[in-house]
Amino acid sequence: MNTKRTGIMLLILLSLSGCAAPEQEESTYIAESSDHKDDFGSGEEQDENEDYELKNIKMKPEEVEELSKSVLEVAEKCQAAYRKAGKNDASDIALQEETVHQMIEDAAKGGLSITCGGTDYNMQNYEKVDQELNKAKKGKNAETEFYEINTSGILRYIRLQFKKQKLYVTSVSAILNDNAKAQIQQVEKIQAYDWEYTQKGWLIWEKALSRNQEMDMHVFYRVLPLDAKCRELGNKCIIPVSYFCNNLFLTDWDVNSMGNLEFNDLYEFLYQMKYGEKMDEEIYEGGIPKIEFEEVVQSFFDISTEQLETFARYDKERGVYPWESIKCWNRIPQFQPFPEVVNYIENEDGSLTLLVEAVFTEGGKDCSFKHEVTIKEQGEGWIYLGNMTEKDESYRILQYRPRRAFYNTNKERTDLDQ
Repeated sequence: MNTKRTGIMLLILLSLSGCAAPEQEESTYIAESSDHKDDFGSGEEQDENEDYELKNIKMKPEEVEELSKSVLEVAEKCQAAYRKAGKNDASDIALQEETVHQMIEDAAKGGLSITCGGTDYNMQNYEKVDQELNKAKKGKNAETEFYEINTSGILRYIRLQFKKQKLYVTSVSAILNDNAKAQIQQVEKIQAYDWEYTQKGWLIWEKALSRNQEMDMHVFYRVLPLDAKCRELGNKCIIPVSYFCNNLFLTDWDVNSMGNLEFNDLYEFLYQMKYGEKMDEEIYEGGIPKIEFEEVVQSFFDISTEQLETFARYDKERGVYPWESIKCWNRIPQFQPFPEVVNYIENEDGSLTLLVEAVFTEGGKDCSFKHEVTIKEQGEGWIYLGNMTEKDESYRILQYRPRRAFYNTNKERTDLDQ
């Protein structure tokens, strides 16, 4: 195994253990050397084992120069919003999503197809990309391009060329730095191992055959727009909780079976939704005071105090609800899909049933499992009324184990995580 791959595996293992390594910037390099020719697959047939290796394609210097110039010109359109955000260089904190969205809007005015590096904004001017992808899906040769901006201030150009049902991807990355000036960071051209354009509108390609989920090579872009109401409901009610270390959307429950929920593990996610900021975990390591816990939980659930005391194991002597922060040892290490509200139903009682599909990038699936979340909007907020998972034809429903279930076998490790 080469050094680069060993490094990648180390980073993955650190993230899985809950002890994440520092975020690293992309390396600057130009992909100009390869055994693959620039005539769309006229090189020799590859050994099956080589499917695991990235197939770089040599680019002509004039092509690199032309593409780099075009990307820098687009970057200029984003400078005003970048400067307005007060971000002076790439070492600053990440851009706010609102700033990224404004940069996208500014760049899209010229008709460019451009999307967000996150999953919370629709691709602008997506129609021509969708048209070419549908041609390629039918086995026809096709070519299209689009841009992407992420919160690190990186602008990425993507050109897709389909020939004989094979996909060739050219990418050029530029980063905005001092004084919002852009510089080219990476240029690359590859032959993708596999690709798919799903019915939902997700473009997925695999840069090289993935050996496993720890060395995943999938790339995901949503091309077809998500309904505005669906996106709003997802951003407000589903994504802030998601599937990480709680079971709100992983178990079946309704208003008559709220005992199935682990409110203690859910608390910090509800707290952030209610107050718009993360809780100070160090203050509450001994438990959450009764009034504070109930005020947060009862903002999102129609549950009596007596029920909550029972379900969340209220400690009357100490006057707190038990709670502990997420650590390396009190959770199940697993890759996390992200939820996407794809539809909703307006019920006769005024509630809404949200149809949610979990997008699992490491598995190469635009839907690894489905679930239905029922909510009811009231005032400026909402309450959760239930969740139902679809067991049939599910690729992978995440495992869940309450944090308290790890305590008896791991309590001697608690002091190591303080």
